[in-house]
Amino acid sequence: MKRITRAMGAAVAGLALVGAVHGTARAAVPEAAASVPGCVVAKPVHLVTVTVRITNNCSTTQQVNVQYSKGGVRFVPDECHTVAPGRTVSTGEPSWVADRYVGLIPC
Repeated sequence: MKRITRAMGAAVAGLALVGAVHGTARAAVPEAAASVPGCVVAKPVHLVTVTVRITNNCSTTQQVNVQYSKGGVRFVPDECHTVAPGRTVSTGEPSWVADRYVGLIPC
């Protein structure tokens, strides 16, 4: 019984640590965020992670960030993606961090 209790305590502590570490990487999301050009498109895929493929169909390099939500609370990871013309980049968040892709915002 002591082993189970210790294992459960370690698991809870580990989850708290993951949440604390990831919480520092989130940025506040302004209500009226600017938009990215229509030639930059994103295709989300929801599996174990919420993966987003960002394609730049513009003639210029674009800098975008992905907005996600978890439990209805929107957040933006602290990561700006520079996408050259005609290129695609992929990014994602694990399902315990994000449950939905919301959109792209400039960074």
